[in-house]
Amino acid sequence: MERFRGRWSWLDAAIVAVAGGLGAVGVVLGPSSGGGATEWVLVGAAAAALGLVRHVPLTVFAVEVVLTLVGDAALPVGGHVAPLAGVVALGAVAYRHRWPATGAAYLAGYATILVAFGSDGDGLLTGADGLVRIVTLALTVAAPVAFGRYLAGVRLASAVAEERVRDAEERRDAEMQAIRLAERARIAGDLHDLVAHHVSAIALQAGAAQYAATHAPDPEQRLSVAVDSLGAIHTSAGQALVDLRSLLRVLRNPSEQESLVDPEQMITDAVQRSRTAGLHVVAHLDKGTVEAPLTLRVTAARVVQEALTNALKHAGPGAEVETTVDVDDTQLSVEVANSGPVGPPPALPESGHGLAGMRERVEILGGTLAAGPTHSGGWRLRVTLPLGART
Repeated sequence: MERFRGRWSWLDAAIVAVAGGLGAVGVVLGPSSGGGATEWVLVGAAAAALGLVRHVPLTVFAVEVVLTLVGDAALPVGGHVAPLAGVVALGAVAYRHRWPATGAAYLAGYATILVAFGSDGDGLLTGADGLVRIVTLALTVAAPVAFGRYLAGVRLASAVAEERVRDAEERRDAEMQAIRLAERARIAGDLHDLVAHHVSAIALQAGAAQYAATHAPDPEQRLSVAVDSLGAIHTSAGQALVDLRSLLRVLRNPSEQESLVDPEQMITDAVQRSRTAGLHVVAHLDKGTVEAPLTLRVTAARVVQEALTNALKHAGPGAEVETTVDVDDTQLSVEVANSGPVGPPPALPESGHGLAGMRERVEILGGTLAAGPTHSGGWRLRVTLPLGART
């Protein structure tokens, strides 16, 4: 009984009270059975046992069967509470247990009813109508079983529906998480492309100004180089702020993206900044690229931007860089090749995302990216973007 104390509720008490009350009313107002105190004891025992029917229905059903048989043997006309409580317990067994236990309980209940009616001595189960009564009793005992199994089916269907709802919610959460991760990756790529290029140019220009200020033999030359470098830094920093503000506007309102981006101008600005930082850049931009889809042109501009940034980091000032962007009937192509370092490369930090970010952008559009050293000690990057790719 210890394990039932925490689970006992007002509903169990109400079941006991209702069963006991109905039994008492039957004893007081019904025809006299002549059972006296024995009848009251059986009524109380049947009602009390029914209080556990929600927790141990099979045990309660067995108790009610025993009380029914005891009442039939001890009382002149048999008990009336235990059989009804047994019907309730049989329905609970059908609701809580599988078919083997339910079938055994049904057979036990049916046998108990047959014994009770057969012992009346009135020939209820004999004669011409005996078979009809036997079938009727079988159907009567089957009624609570059918009702209990119906409720069990409803409970199972409800549990399946709840499980499906949970699965749908989990799938929706997973999809939302994937969308958020993809959006974060896109924002990270945009920030890298914008910031890395500008900051790399600023770092190189600052280094050039510092070197000129300390090593140039002529004071006027030192001042001229420093002023030029500071002017380039000012221009690059201002362009970085403009690009970052544009990116923030796009993040706040993605519909503005197409109106803010000018890929050809991005390439022109990147080339100019790289030249100012010390690279000797030769750029070839096919006029036909403006007819290509905007997404491909923006990706091509990002690739040129990142490739020039890498040339600044690894080849350094003085390196020759040739940049080509052209288009034909099937694809948009980008090639950036540098001559390799002409001196010690500048000490710029590695972002670790440049080439991987370019490859991801290109592959999303169905394109290809190839990069590797050249025979002359330089580095070549080539990207192709099919015009029929997703835009």
